[in-house]
Amino acid sequence: MYCRQCQKSIEMDGTVFCPYCGSRLVTEETGEAQENEAKKWLTKALAVTSFPERKKILQQGLQQVPDSKLLQWELLFIGEPVRKPPKGRLDYSIIKCWILQIYLKPEEFTPDEKTAMREKLFDDPQLNRTAAMFGDPEKKKEEYLERICRDYIAVFMEEDNRLMGSIFGFKREKNREKYLAGPAADMIRRMKTDDGLTADQREQLANTFYRAFSQRMNGKTAFLDEALQA
Repeated sequence: MYCRQCQKSIEMDGTVFCPYCGSRLVTEETGEAQENEAKKWLTKALAVTSFPERKKILQQGLQQVPDSKLLQWELLFIGEPVRKPPKGRLDYSIIKCWILQIYLKPEEFTPDEKTAMREKLFDDPQLNRTAAMFGDPEKKKEEYLERICRDYIAVFMEEDNRLMGSIFGFKREKNREKYLAGPAADMIRRMKTDDGLTADQREQLANTFYRAFSQRMNGKTAFLDEALQA
């Protein structure tokens, strides 16, 4: 038997809790059944486009599989809606990656809002708890940041006609790397000069966002590189 939390081998028969980290132990057979059950709930959740509904399904899954790291991880990417968003501003905070909006439209947010959004990038309690469930928490935090950046580019940049440009109301599908280079460069500059982050956090966020952009644009970064040098 081994502990799914700390990954250490347990040789004592009949042990219920891990003597190293205190986590409840499960047999290999039980663990496989729980993982399959969690995957079913995850598939069901990802099949819906409504984030509130997706969150509800994930929480229902956790009622059935309380120790599922898979479901807990996916919940990280669903945020909490603002109760009373400022007048004239649409509230997308249920989509977790929206926290990067402070680098595209910083003028739209108050200092307190910016502080709260920064914390969700690097020091969110939910993030810390979930990352601690894995063998290498710091690596999982890096994965979290990478996905936040990729999701933001996909949802809030590639789908924005104001950034992508449109012809007769139709969004351009080609040359994404060209149309988004300017806004992406502006965001990276703001990340690099954000006094609300530590020097290491600024560098990590800017580099991660650059890599995410490269991934989304299939490695085409020439326009972004040019914009960053301007």
